[in-house]
Amino acid sequence: MKNFRKTILRVDLNAIVHNFNVIKKRAGEGVRIAPVLKADAYGLGVKKVMKVLPGLESVCVASVEEGIALRRLHGEIEIIVLSGLCKPALKAIEKNRLTPVVFEPTIIPFLLKWKGHLDVYLKIDTGMNRIGINRRRKKILKQFQLAKHIRVKGVFSHFSSANEGDEKEMARQLRRIKRLASCHEISIANSAAALAFPDGRCAMVRPGLALFGVTPLQERDEALVPVVRLTSRIMQVKEIEKGESVGYSRTFRSDGKMRIAVVAMGYADGLSTRMSNRGYFLIRGQRAPIVGRVSMDMTTVDVSMIPEVMVGDRVVVIGRSGGEEILAEDVACWSEKSNYEILCNLGNRVKRKYKKLMI
Repeated sequence: MKNFRKTILRVDLNAIVHNFNVIKKRAGEGVRIAPVLKADAYGLGVKKVMKVLPGLESVCVASVEEGIALRRLHGEIEIIVLSGLCKPALKAIEKNRLTPVVFEPTIIPFLLKWKGHLDVYLKIDTGMNRIGINRRRKKILKQFQLAKHIRVKGVFSHFSSANEGDEKEMARQLRRIKRLASCHEISIANSAAALAFPDGRCAMVRPGLALFGVTPLQERDEALVPVVRLTSRIMQVKEIEKGESVGYSRTFRSDGKMRIAVVAMGYADGLSTRMSNRGYFLIRGQRAPIVGRVSMDMTTVDVSMIPEVMVGDRVVVIGRSGGEEILAEDVACWSEKSNYEILCNLGNRVKRKYKKLMI
């Protein structure tokens, strides 16, 4: 269907390959890269992303449903299901040759009696206190070693504060998993640890956000190249007088005569309402501050200092225009959200377009 709203997310596949190679180089020789492509590759399109990632042995998804969909596209690659293991799903897991991560102790007796053949990873809670086994860990590992039909391929955990660069806590978690799983391959590193914590890379790293050029760290990693460019269009330009308000609940009031432009993107497309009256878009290479509340389908900006603006002009929400640039990290700051949420929250009304690899 033709996209009349002209709100478009452009995905640079070349940049994804570049970022993958950056992570691979940082990880070093002998460390496997298992990209985390859950939630449709963070909303960027798992089919397109998978086609360009070079030499993959393994990928990670969140659910059995995501794993089945990916298996239909890729017959041989290892598909690791991070958080979808339950008794009713075991037949589908075996049929589709998925590799589940075992994290719930109550399913283990059932698994050990399973007559089918399964490869699994065991998830150990080393301090995140989310999913993962945190009691009787050594006993459970021994039980799996005696199982005839279940093979433990490795042991997973997850750093709780790699994004904050908390090396003391990461070292503590790493010591804990190494004590428990010294005879197994270990994977604990997400994007942040893969980039900046060499000791935590172990046998396998599981990068997600960094693949897409958004830094998972407190400071931007300049080796990563932004992957996305999010743009929209101006629907209307109008003048308002001093004292007039803009948008719902009249949260913005003009100090004088001004020009405002209405942009065809709102919270149904993934913008946060917390961007109301903060942050800016780029129009004709200049900053246009957001004024008034972000509404479902539209956002208003002040274009008083850009007199040549007209209906139909392109608006850059994430990306570069002239000498100015807005990063996904900037939008996350204005939205008071994590960097991860910015890509994942983009709605399906936003059309995806892809810059193809040049061969």
